[in-house]
Parts: sequence; structure tokens; C-alpha cells
Amino acid sequence: MSRIENNREFADFVTLVTARAPSVVIGRPVSRPRSIARWLRSQLLLILMVIIPTLLGGIYYGYVCSDQYISETQFVVRSPNRNAAGLLSGFLQSTGFVRAQDDSYIVTEFIKSRAAVDKLVENDDLKAMLSRPEADFLSRYPMPWREANSEDMFKHYLRIIDVHTDSGSGVTTLSVRAFRPEDSYRLAHALVQHAEELINRLNDRARQDAIRYTQVEVADSQVRLSNMQKTLTEFRNREALVDPTKQSSAALDMIARLSDNLVDGKARLAALEEQAPQSPQVEALRARVTAMERQISDERARIVGNDGSMAPRIAQYEQLLLEREMAAKMLTSATVSLENAKIDAQRQQLYLERIADPNLPDHALYPKRIISFLMLVAICIACFWITRFFINQVYEHAAHQ
Repeated sequence: MSRIENNREFADFVTLVTARAPSVVIGRPVSRPRSIARWLRSQLLLILMVIIPTLLGGIYYGYVCSDQYISETQFVVRSPNRNAAGLLSGFLQSTGFVRAQDDSYIVTEFIKSRAAVDKLVENDDLKAMLSRPEADFLSRYPMPWREANSEDMFKHYLRIIDVHTDSGSGVTTLSVRAFRPEDSYRLAHALVQHAEELINRLNDRARQDAIRYTQVEVADSQVRLSNMQKTLTEFRNREALVDPTKQSSAALDMIARLSDNLVDGKARLAALEEQAPQSPQVEALRARVTAMERQISDERARIVGNDGSMAPRIAQYEQLLLEREMAAKMLTSATVSLENAKIDAQRQQLYLERIADPNLPDHALYPKRIISFLMLVAICIACFWITRFFINQVYEHAAHQ
């Protein structure tokens, strides 16, 4: 019974070997191509995830990837009347200017925006710079398998720029990559110039908003003063009086002189009637006193007493003078306010100060071929081991089932 059982176990083993390797014949050597094919099948995962990507990466970084040149510039946005923070800001504050950090972030966002791309396309030929013949097929715009459009151009633009603002010092650093040294220099210079134009537009709008209302007030005051002057001129032409107050003063002076003469005449008349009542000069002196009294009464009637007198005209004239004086004071006050608004707007202006101008690179800093290749190898190996681990777990789970 033991021999029979042993024969059965051997038969089962031969059957299993035959099922797993039907092409294998015992006693006959395996051919080399078949052994290689068998090994390739067993190492298919390693080939697909490590060997092939590594070879492709080596070819790309060694022979295909194009050189890229970097131009860097640094600048700070500052304002004359804002609080400073940091060493550089303290230095700027000692010179009368401090940084404007919030506005630095505005410039940073502008550089990353489509508005900056539109400016570069319109004025600086950005499309030609991204499509240089020196660029490889993975870095050139547009890529061979895609059509040229504004969305892809914006994505390519974001790949070639690097801009950030130091929150401590407020210094903004801008780096631009291009396939030619002069292209990177031109792009960095153009971006800083467009940022300065943005700052100038912000300044102009702030200045206009600050002085707009004072300008309206000055214009209204000028119109009011001009209207009051016209009204005063019409009054003088209508009343045929240049200055009623001066004419009334002359009439009052005349009344004062007549009153003095009247007092003197009455005294002489009284003395003459007492000393020589029969003198013929008494009647003449009495007639003179009566005439002076009548003239004084007429002069007083011209100044006050009815609607045709000088008093209403004087009151109207003085009212016009008061209104003109008030209009003149309002114009003066509005003019002073306008000048103060202009000074305040000047103090609130922003300035983009260049710390380091864009440089013209003399050698390519990118790509980092060795570092990039080693990172690719490390990533491929890590992905391979992770995938192999999951596959083994699946097989073990299936075996237990």
C-alpha cells in the first residue's frame, strides 16, 4: 500500500508540473529565447514602472530637455505715510518712506494674472518667446498635440515665473525663465515696468477720488461769487449808484454842516431880535434859518423816511456786499481744502522702488538634470514597491479565500 501511495503522489506531482509548464519536456534543455521571455513576463511590473520610465527620463534629461535661463529682480512698494516693520522698512522710514505690504501683494497678484499676460502679448511678444526653436517639445508653447489658445498660454506663463513677497521685509522677488538669456531679461524688465504702470494708475485714481469733491466745491464757490458780482453790478446800474453808503455819508456830512450853520443862524437871529428887533436883517436871517431847516429836512428825507430814500438801497447794497464777502470766503476755504487734498494725495501715493534690476544671465540654471533624473528614479522605485506590495496582498487574500 505504501508503494501505491508513493506512486500516486509522484503522478500528482508530474501532472502539476505538466499543467504549469506544458512546453517543458523532462530531459530536454530549455531554449534561451524562451527563458528570456519567461523572465520578462515575471519582471513585467519592474520593466513598466521602473526601467522604461528611467530610460525615457535619461534620454529626455540627457539629450532632449532644453536649457532655460533665469533673470531675477527685486523691488519694494513703499508709501510716505505708512508704519514700517522690519529692517529694510526701518531703513526706508529713516529716509521718509515706508513699505506698503498690502500693495506689494496687489503687484504680486497682478504679475500672476491674465492682465499681465495680455500686456506681455500685446507689447513684448510673449507668444514668440514661449515658442522658440530652442525649446523642447514638452516645454514649448503650444505642445505638439494641443492647439494654441489663451488658456494654455496662461498656464505656460505661470510655469516660467516665480514671484513672492517677504512678509518681514516687504521685498518682492521676481524670477523669470526663458529659453534665451535676452528673453528672460526682457520679460523681467517688462513685468516690472507694467507693475509700475499699475501703481501709477492706482495713484491717479486715488488722487482723483481725493480731490474730486474739493474741486466741485471750488467750482461751485467760483460760480456763486461770479453770480454775486453780477447781481451787485446790476444793482449799481439800476440804481445809478456806485456806493450808496458813501453817498449817504456825504449827505450826512452835508446835514451836519447845515445843522451847524442852522444853530449859528438861530443864535444870530435870537441875538439880533433881542438887540434890534426893527432891523431889516431880522427877516433876511429868519428866511435863511427857514431855508436851512427845509434843506436839512429834504436831505434827511433822501436818506430815510420812505421807499425812495437811500436807506432801503443801503440795506440791499450791504446785503449784496455781505453775500459777496461770504462767497469770497467760501472760495478761499475751498481753495485751501483743494490744496490740502492735493498734498494729502501726494503723501498717500505708492512708489515701486527697484532694489535689484533684472540681470542678463550668462549660463543656464535649469533644468537640474541630475537632480531631476534621480528624483524620477526614486519616484519610480517607490511606486513600483507600493504597487508590488498591494499585488502581493491581493494574491495572499485570494489564496486564503
